[in-house]
Amino acid sequence: MSGLLRQARLVGRLAETGALDEALRTAAEANPVAVIIAGDAGIGKSRLAAEVCSRAAAEGWQPLSAGCIDLAEGSVPYLALVDALRSLTAEELPPVLEHWRRGEIEQATTQLSPDTARGRVYAAYLDLLRAKSAEAPLALIVEDVHWADRATRDLLSYLIRGLGTPQFQARIFVLLTYRSDELTRTSPIRSWLSELLRLPGVSRLNLGPLDQAAVIAQLASLGNFDLRQAGEIYRRSEGNPFYVEELAAIWSEGELRVPEAVRNLADVRVGQLEPQARDLVRLLAAVGRPATFELLDVLSSDSTGELLGALHAAVDSGILTVGRATSTYRFRHALFAEAVLDQFLPGERAAVHGIIAAVLAQRPDLSTGPGELGYHQAAVGDLQAALVSYLAAAEEAERVYAFGEAGQYLERVLELWARVPEAAERAGRSRGNVLAAAGEHVGRVGDFDRAVAFATAALAEPEIAGGPERGAELCQRIARYHLQDGNGPAAFVAYQAAAALLDSAPQARGRSRLAAEHALALGIWGRNDEAVTQAERALRLAAAEGDLAARGLALNASGVAHVSVGWIEDGEPDFREALDLARAHGSHEDIGRAMLNLGHLLLCAGRNEECLELSEAAISENEASGLDLRRGAINRNNASQALFALGRWDEAIAQTDIVRSRIEFRFAGRMAYTIRARMATARGEDELAASLLSWVEADGQGRGEPDIVAYWWLVVAESAAWAGRYDDGRAAIADGLELVTGNDALSTARLCAVGLRLEADRCISAHARRARSEGAAARQRADELAAAAANVVGRGEIEAWAAQARAEYLRLGTSNPSQLISEWAGVRDCWRSLRQPYPEAYASLRVAEAELAAGDRRAAAAELSSAATLAEQLGANPLAALIADVARRGGIEAVPTQGSDGLTPREREILTQVLAGASNRDIAKALFISPKTVSVHVSALLRKFGVSGRGDLIAAAHSSDFRPPSSSRH
Repeated sequence: MSGLLRQARLVGRLAETGALDEALRTAAEANPVAVIIAGDAGIGKSRLAAEVCSRAAAEGWQPLSAGCIDLAEGSVPYLALVDALRSLTAEELPPVLEHWRRGEIEQATTQLSPDTARGRVYAAYLDLLRAKSAEAPLALIVEDVHWADRATRDLLSYLIRGLGTPQFQARIFVLLTYRSDELTRTSPIRSWLSELLRLPGVSRLNLGPLDQAAVIAQLASLGNFDLRQAGEIYRRSEGNPFYVEELAAIWSEGELRVPEAVRNLADVRVGQLEPQARDLVRLLAAVGRPATFELLDVLSSDSTGELLGALHAAVDSGILTVGRATSTYRFRHALFAEAVLDQFLPGERAAVHGIIAAVLAQRPDLSTGPGELGYHQAAVGDLQAALVSYLAAAEEAERVYAFGEAGQYLERVLELWARVPEAAERAGRSRGNVLAAAGEHVGRVGDFDRAVAFATAALAEPEIAGGPERGAELCQRIARYHLQDGNGPAAFVAYQAAAALLDSAPQARGRSRLAAEHALALGIWGRNDEAVTQAERALRLAAAEGDLAARGLALNASGVAHVSVGWIEDGEPDFREALDLARAHGSHEDIGRAMLNLGHLLLCAGRNEECLELSEAAISENEASGLDLRRGAINRNNASQALFALGRWDEAIAQTDIVRSRIEFRFAGRMAYTIRARMATARGEDELAASLLSWVEADGQGRGEPDIVAYWWLVVAESAAWAGRYDDGRAAIADGLELVTGNDALSTARLCAVGLRLEADRCISAHARRARSEGAAARQRADELAAAAANVVGRGEIEAWAAQARAEYLRLGTSNPSQLISEWAGVRDCWRSLRQPYPEAYASLRVAEAELAAGDRRAAAAELSSAATLAEQLGANPLAALIADVARRGGIEAVPTQGSDGLTPREREILTQVLAGASNRDIAKALFISPKTVSVHVSALLRKFGVSGRGDLIAAAHSSDFRPPSSSRH
């Protein structure tokens, strides 16, 4: 029967295999797909994954497969994803991955921060998958992710997000499986999977029980069962394929004690083994992971012949199976291991753990690492040895950038600390140092509340409480944790505590760096006067200490404060000197910070081409160094805002999509979602905009950088303005201005301009409806907004928004069309000089309205024609509709409108080339644009036609109303 069990065919999964076949076909067309298979234990997830792997391999796919393991000691960082690379030679791997796979530190990363070094590994893994998929389609299959450690989850998230970016086409299929019955409501795995399932290209496949017909078909492949037996097995198994096989095996062997409750099946199967085989499986269950023959041979008291006999019996019975790729023995199903562990008596289990601990201590080559040794030592009560082993495990996890696991091991050390005599001597470090290190590790994986708790506890330890410099360092760390968690006020308190401690130590160094950090945080949170004062102090201290890095940081802080209040000409020299210092004497972090801040200045100045050039240079530098994570994400946000301003919306969308798909959802991600929502609003994609905004929880109570939160309110207000939701828009403007008035000139000018548009529209609507009180309230609110806008000082885009605010105010307060024409023409010309077509088109619309009021229909027609052309090119549908409405009301015809196909002129050109069979490179050459830009437009076309591949796009275009433009270039 055991042989039949291994040959049981897949039944009852026709719909599921069809869905997976379709996913493979989609991925084969360079549209990466990820599928997550969910189901209870024994439901057939592994069998289905094996079927997919087999089908893919038969069609020439490269399978990289591995599984997560329920390790007794907790976790081995990245185990599954390291194991997935086992078929690749060292020559096929980039050096950074080969060192990481071996648990070594690459020499090139020693000068990088741990976060940056981890980013290089993640980027290298993603690049490896893409490169391999260029040779042949690639399937990455990771089973049992309900047991995945934090590091594996983080890397899988990065890979799946990265593969989903539009620019990077790759023939990659990712398949994950997990036991849904393993996850509690509060499980971190559950929230992680939920985040993955919100990404584009990721779907879940739920496996349910087999129906009776499928169970009968399964039994037919296992032996001869009549309908009565089949019906009884179906009833007891409830359609679970694993239980079907086990019940069939017991029944066919003449066992009369077939259990009524399926949970007892494993007990019965194990109980049928001979004593030697039963002892062997008990030993393997205590080991807690798949084991090699060598390990079992060392652990077992049997002779080699007796051990082989026991192994044959356990494998033949279907309880154990052999992992051919890894040469290990493991339980065929986790339910068997659970049943065996439940049979141990307390003293018996400790004795087995003692044997395992002794062997692994003598033979570390047979262990997965010191964490495994520590687990068995702790289980047997050798807490002193376990403490030392867990410390070693934390260091090993840190070496491979598994910071979450390193923190977990240090938590185990802290749990043992009070129970181990002279723990500090045995550990070679104090409890305070362990607490501080644990805080640093959990902070690196975004668990900032616990990071603060660990660091705060460390501050109370005697050896730290008595040393002001060490205490100041920990207060500074606490401030950084609060900053990363979006809690500026708490960070400022921590910075002040750190400064007070350093002031109590006359010879202490580091004051300049601390003051500069504090100043930069104050500037980011809009406390500009304090930021300037603190930055000036930091510059004095940096000069006294000779700390050029601190000077660069202080210059960044000074520049941020100047730009925030609109003094762009004062901020630019600060940033440029900071960048020069960073290139001469600083680190990657210092260079990246200066480039980011300079890019933001250029945005505020309306110098979008310069901002784009700088941001692309920064992105290229980061990618060349494998550092395109957090800094790269913010650079891409700067680039996306510049592209949006320049009217290159598809390229801007592509940049935000990269950020949204490739980093954890923090400030860079929040900003990317909000920028993307703004573009969706401008194009009239209201449902998409609402969905994107819902991802970003706006909190105006001090958590979250004010400029990011204010931008969120701006987009909410713009959406309300287009929809005529005046109350929603007014509330959004009020909330945004509460955060930034007096602290952020650009945000204030934007919010005032949009707010005045809302009040002007409302006043006009109220007048038409004779709602006098509503109109009076709108005028009163407009007066307040106009006063706020009048206090804004700045050049470039700040100046343009302030001018637009004044022009919007005139829509309420003047009946003189000439004055309106003059004001709005000035706004139009300002936006035109900044090369920003979207607000230019809007201003042209307002000029036309005023000209119609003055009776100059010819001039109005020219303005409307210009505005409509720009709106069509951008795909700005709400604006185009408003332009058409004004033209209709003014009796003006022949205003261009977007084609019925909904495509921009550039998209029509590119689609024409695609229909002619041109490649992206051919199209780029013909249209004098880059291949990357072509890829962006092709992705937009796929989205608009609702297809996933180039072939489907061609078919959809031929069956649509699309007609190639007569002026297309070939």
